Amino acid sequence: MSSGNGVRPNWLLALAGIQAGVGGALVLLGYLALDSAWHRRSIWLVPNLMASTFYGESAYQPRFGTRTSTGLALLLVLYGVLGALFGLLVRDQGSRLRMTILGLIFGTGWFFLSFDVLWKYVNPMVRMYSPDRAMLVGHVLYGGLLGRRFPAYVRSMSAGEQLAEAQALTEARPTEGDGR
Repeated sequence: MSSGNGVRPNWLLALAGIQAGVGGALVLLGYLALDSAWHRRSIWLVPNLMASTFYGESAYQPRFGTRTSTGLALLLVLYGVLGALFGLLVRDQGSRLRMTILGLIFGTGWFFLSFDVLWKYVNPMVRMYSPDRAMLVGHVLYGGLLGRRFPAYVRSMSAGEQLAEAQALTEARPTEGDGR
């Protein structure tokens, strides 16, 4: 439960970060799909590229296939975990503008870290075949949404937690008619 001094528990910050991170990942995927359609490529390019992490080259196809959902799941889980990490690092500090700027820095930093280090060793196909400019813009959008929505999700979850605490106190208090 929350303490009276305004400090929020880590689990609440992580859950709010997951919610903001998955929302940002959906925006990232939507932008990448629009960019792919604009350039007359398959909108499933990036999810299939991510699925190639598990299935190799056979997953990299220009259509929705049996392995595309694996790539989508990898993206949603990865960016949800990143959202939780963001929540635990920033802990809802500062104004909405500050949080948005921190999110932009986080999303852009993750783009460069993942493409220069992670994908180089985990799945070099991602680094070779992904649309670089679109991925950078998508990560900026992800970070902006992450930073912008995270504080709202924290407040919403905190209000829900306070309501649950108030209900628990009300239920625990004896009433006049129950003979205690």
